[in-house]
Amino acid sequence: MAKKRMEYGDIMKVAETCGVDKNAFFVSAAKRYAMQVEAIEKIRTKIDEDGLMIAHCNVRGEINMDVNPLTVQLPKYIDTANKTLSLMLEIILKLGKQPTDSDGLGDFKL
Repeated sequence: MAKKRMEYGDIMKVAETCGVDKNAFFVSAAKRYAMQVEAIEKIRTKIDEDGLMIAHCNVRGEINMDVNPLTVQLPKYIDTANKTLSLMLEIILKLGKQPTDSDGLGDFKL
């Protein structure tokens, strides 16, 4: 079965339905995830503004073109956010009450 994509708001609704929205582990992970998504959006915006290549000055004062260092950081932030999101879903599945088919979690598989 194909994995069903869920948005952050959908996951928060499922967490509330399953009774884990007040769980300390879940709340901590949700706050961390929100911060990571904000950082990812800021990195993407900065890459869009500066471009994939940037000019910088070397020690001799010469201008060189180089790959924007944010392009290296972006995948790391995305990977970390994905892991945090997986943790949130794992908390829902392991600590939450059994979901009903109407809450949408029945179609979602880790």
